[in-house]
Amino acid sequence: MGFEKALNGIMEFLAIESVQSAPCPSSPFGEGVGRILEKFASLAKSMGFTVHNEDGYYVTADIGEGEPFAILGHLDTVPLGEGWDFSPLGEIAGGVVYGRGVLDDKGPLLLCLYAARQLISEGYIPCRKIRFFAGGNEESGWKCAERYSQVDKWPCEGFSPDADFPVIACEKGVLHVRLTLPLPEHVRVVSGGERVNVVMDSCLAVCDAPVHSEGVDCTPFKGGYVLSASGKPAHGSTPWLGENAAHKVLAALGEISPAAKVLAAKLCTTDGSGIDCALSDKESGALTCNLGVLSSTKDHLFAELDIRYPVTFTAEEIVGRIEKALPCRVQVTGEHLPHSVDVNSPLIQGLLSAYNEVTGSSDSPLTIGGATYARVAPGLAAFGPCFPGGIPTIHQRNERASVADLKKIYDIYLLALKKLCFKNREIC
Repeated sequence: MGFEKALNGIMEFLAIESVQSAPCPSSPFGEGVGRILEKFASLAKSMGFTVHNEDGYYVTADIGEGEPFAILGHLDTVPLGEGWDFSPLGEIAGGVVYGRGVLDDKGPLLLCLYAARQLISEGYIPCRKIRFFAGGNEESGWKCAERYSQVDKWPCEGFSPDADFPVIACEKGVLHVRLTLPLPEHVRVVSGGERVNVVMDSCLAVCDAPVHSEGVDCTPFKGGYVLSASGKPAHGSTPWLGENAAHKVLAALGEISPAAKVLAAKLCTTDGSGIDCALSDKESGALTCNLGVLSSTKDHLFAELDIRYPVTFTAEEIVGRIEKALPCRVQVTGEHLPHSVDVNSPLIQGLLSAYNEVTGSSDSPLTIGGATYARVAPGLAAFGPCFPGGIPTIHQRNERASVADLKKIYDIYLLALKKLCFKNREIC
């Protein structure tokens, strides 16, 4: 019964477009974010949680007493995007739920909330204060988390249902940079991408001469030519899963512009090798680089990169390497330090055991390039919702999850909460 209610709740939340927009009285992140935060507050209150809406930045929902345990998710999403086969605002077809946020992160956060409510309705008593944090700005700057840090103290144990299973013990460093470069000769305009953390699915340029390049359309326009290309979106932390339209356009411009040819070689490598950042370590693996946004003025080209770097390196090292490889102005526009939790901690072992018990697996903790709310405090980890070997659709068109997978995710969260937060736990 709990899961059926959760599924209905997910559909209601998917129907609210909660992409950041102009500030309004209900939220500094726009009307849609304000609406969905208030809806979460109303739902949690109806379940018996003590609720607080922090001026449209975030909502907290508490239940129980004692040592706090955090469940941190977000209700804002990246833009809906185009080309969906089903409604991005929620549709069930063929046993699959489609919608922006069904995995990132409306669906998982609601599954956790309904799982906690089911345990309480079954007579289990929380042995600690369970605090839900529903953020409104995770996809566009983490101002919600910054606000919380200013007014309250983060719990020292908990999880964020906003990554992968079985459990994430280590997250790479995240660096967003904006490069200012001379606009290449014979190029008038370049434009593409909406978010730095999304693989660019469309890009265009206006140039002085025609080009003939695979995957790029060339059309005469006011004494020049318009180049356009399409790609496939993906999460910026996994750029190899997408198809970057900017790579096609810069390569095409390289046919008529030596400077553009250099830029294509420097900026269009997903391992960072073009900017001397092909780095890796044993602890967390290899660096990744996504060219997420391109724009221009009369004289300058601006390139925004999403870089996920190994934990034994620093942001300063990365910036220094970029400046040497490609003389330009490098502006840091966003940053998250690397984060790790002891794999033998009670939290990691408790979450891992819940996952393995429900799935019948014997998996081990992972490292990811994604950035989750787990980074806000030591002792927090990311936990689900994506299963190993699944087709990743986060930040892509047709973001989706099967009803069967959502039920399994619900069961995992239900068991994890029962083990870690309710009175059947030996430690309580």
